[in-house]
Amino acid sequence: MNSEDTEHRSAAERHEHEHHEHFVGVSVSTTAGFFPAEGFNRVPEDQKVEVDLHKAKEELKIKDTTGWIATVTLPSGKREITVVKTYRENALKGDVEIDWGPSEGGGG
Repeated sequence: MNSEDTEHRSAAERHEHEHHEHFVGVSVSTTAGFFPAEGFNRVPEDQKVEVDLHKAKEELKIKDTTGWIATVTLPSGKREITVVKTYRENALKGDVEIDWGPSEGGGG
């Protein structure tokens, strides 16, 4: 039974590793709060970013996101991402923290 458990665990670990390569962890930060409230949601890397932004909008009861932009901060600096593209198309991997809010342009 122990050898079966070990074999099963090894298969599960391999399975988890394979899944890890095709998923990203996503956290969305807005002026209304965080989605999810803690940690990251695991989503397929081929999912469009806008799917999680829509979920955040609904969960956080945000009424109007017109003109909002999504940015990520990478070692190379802060950059805007294209929400109609997938995480893979945006070259995002691992745990992704998205800042989503009104464009900082204008004002004065």
